[in-house]
Amino acid sequence: MDTSTTTKKSESNHSGFLWLATFIAAMGSLLFGYDTGIVNGSLVFIADKSQLDLNAFQQGIVSSGLTLGAAFGAIFGGPFADKIGRKKILTILGIVFSVGALGCAFSTNITILIIFRFLLGLAVGSASANVPVYIAEIAPSELRGKMVTTAQVMIVTGQFVAFGVNAALTPLGTGNAAIWRWMLGLGTIPAIVLWLGMYLVPESPRWLVSQGKMDKALNVLRRIRAAAVVDPEMKEIKDKDQQDKAESAEQATFKELVSTKWILQILITGSVLGLIQQFAGINSIMYYGGQIISDSGFSTTTAAILNTGNGLFSIVGAVLGMFTIDWLGRKKLEFAGLTICGLALVAAGVIHTAFASASWAGITIVVLVYVYIIFFQGTLGPVTWLINSEIFPQRYRGIGTGITIFVLWLGNFFVGLLSPVLLQWNMAYTFYIFAACCVFGIIFVAARVPETKGVPLEEIEKYFRNKYDK
Repeated sequence: MDTSTTTKKSESNHSGFLWLATFIAAMGSLLFGYDTGIVNGSLVFIADKSQLDLNAFQQGIVSSGLTLGAAFGAIFGGPFADKIGRKKILTILGIVFSVGALGCAFSTNITILIIFRFLLGLAVGSASANVPVYIAEIAPSELRGKMVTTAQVMIVTGQFVAFGVNAALTPLGTGNAAIWRWMLGLGTIPAIVLWLGMYLVPESPRWLVSQGKMDKALNVLRRIRAAAVVDPEMKEIKDKDQQDKAESAEQATFKELVSTKWILQILITGSVLGLIQQFAGINSIMYYGGQIISDSGFSTTTAAILNTGNGLFSIVGAVLGMFTIDWLGRKKLEFAGLTICGLALVAAGVIHTAFASASWAGITIVVLVYVYIIFFQGTLGPVTWLINSEIFPQRYRGIGTGITIFVLWLGNFFVGLLSPVLLQWNMAYTFYIFAACCVFGIIFVAARVPETKGVPLEEIEKYFRNKYDK
């Protein structure tokens, strides 16, 4: 066998193993999507008098308890991963997801259900912070965008699976309201895949170097990189780690994070990107899509059928984003997404206001919602998670990413909380508010966000240091 054939076979093996590790880690993202989506279909059965007999306020607590838990899971999950390692934290999350799903399924009262929903939220938030970071740290620069974006694909796939499970099991609920226990409990399956699968994948070589485990880091790089690039990348990682430790031997603290000017600017950039993602309106549409479609003139049954398209087109958009993010770049996709999403929202608002009685108005609004979803899930959705996993230096990555994702989840919480009120007040004006946030996002991205396509993580740090460390 000639040398070129052997090299290609070796590169193929490395790539296959990398994608296996990426897929297993991204089970955490699939669970993120499943656990946030499944409650919407199961809540009507949970609230049934023969089950937990919940009033409207209690239903809101059950639904939002996960989101609140996710905010805290994000902020504490990052620093915890810095201490024990990316692989170990994801393994633990697999266990927590399993326990949380089973706990919800066997809940006998609202208190127990809320406790386990909050526990699931902690896991969801920690996964949202740690899955992209783990993938970013094992991926080569030229594939990092595509691989990290796998997490976004898995989030929307989890939501779609949740919609499918709800649709499949709901008819059974007419004679057995306890079907909600199966809906929530089925989340145990991907949780076990994450839990056991993490034993098959390597630890992040960057984290291993930060812990002084050079031999283990080198062995990991040999498993996930072609031989020709192992030594140069190992040297780059070690040099960066030595630089970090020369600046401070202690683990990064929140006080240091906000008192170091250029790190604070990274924190602001990542946090605002998270808020832009949420206040562009995606979760208003994903959580209350049925209501939006009903308000556009469709019956409840038809709205429920059309609403499943939200999950399907989310996957379409996420897959498109996965294959374009390393081609077009982060910044171009962010600009395109904010522009098209903003225009789609304005167009839907105008039609709802000025042409509500037209026979074509309802279906046109639905099509515009689908267009919005495709472009959001292919641009703003994955780009935000990806950039937040890239911009922090190794030493600050856990705590910094945790804070930015905490802010993102708080944005999610408030959008989910306020959307029913806003939509009841005026659907068109709600769309205009989200569109205005898209305009603000365009301005912010132009001023603050660097292009990170194909740039080594260590080089991204230099951009912020040179720009703000003055």
